[in-house]
Amino acid sequence: MRKRNPWVSIADLLSSVVLVLLLLFVMATIVPKYTEEAQRAKMMDQIEEALKEYEESGQLLINKETGVLEFTDLTFSSGSALVNPETVKILQELSGKLIFYMEENPRMEILVEGHTDPAVVSSVQNEGGYFSNNIQLSTLRAANVREYLLKYIGKDYSARVGVAGYGETRLKNKENPLSAENRRIEVRILWNGKNED
Repeated sequence: MRKRNPWVSIADLLSSVVLVLLLLFVMATIVPKYTEEAQRAKMMDQIEEALKEYEESGQLLINKETGVLEFTDLTFSSGSALVNPETVKILQELSGKLIFYMEENPRMEILVEGHTDPAVVSSVQNEGGYFSNNIQLSTLRAANVREYLLKYIGKDYSARVGVAGYGETRLKNKENPLSAENRRIEVRILWNGKNED
């Protein structure tokens, strides 16, 4: 009769433990990311459904993959950072939707992005605040929209709503750089400050 080696059983047991730990590590790494992506995708579907009326009327474009809400109707006069009165209603309704999703998803953040055309700002009158170049103008546009959003969302969310100004660096209509399309606002939905494209 052959004598069994007790060390073989211990080695098999240790290999099994290492394999289980490895599987647990992989699950801990993959599952939360999948869950976050699923939550973010579900939230973007809900936002798109809630704002469908504005998308159908051509006032808003929603890109679920990038998390960008582009206000096609929210353009600015050249050299102005004043928000059009017609836009205030959209911002108020958007705020009502966003506060719901921000309460439901504490990781959700918003970045209001301002854009300009390449017109030289020194030749126009400052409206809506002081600025001396297109980066400052685009940032002021985003800040003014942020103020409207926070007016309806509430100041408690101010740390989760940021602004960025890109000036004329991201033209939408490159064929006609002075087009109103380039003087726009985009609201980007972020997850923990990151866009998960």
